[in-house]
Amino acid sequence: MDANEKHINQSWCSANGGVLEHRTKYGTYVDCLTEIYAVEVEFDYNWKESIGQSLHYAEATNKKPAVLIIKRAKSKKDYLREFNQTIDKFNLPITVFIVDEK
Repeated sequence: MDANEKHINQSWCSANGGVLEHRTKYGTYVDCLTEIYAVEVEFDYNWKESIGQSLHYAEATNKKPAVLIIKRAKSKKDYLREFNQTIDKFNLPITVFIVDEK
């Protein structure tokens, strides 16, 4: 997690009453664990990785899977569209939150 991603995670997680870097029973770390969600935080171009991680963290914590996508202004591609199409196509139970990179 780079410094900008870490800062965005800290701000979002704090604003949503979450716990940062929650350690699971498997020894993996959820970026932000809220009362409802196990949240994986990723830049838009890493959306593919976030699917597996969010599902794993949800299973490990008995929470709902979620991804906080950091949308970059310099992205040349609509990664969010690809991400949402994949979620819809396979009916994945992943909640998507979006923030703009600062």
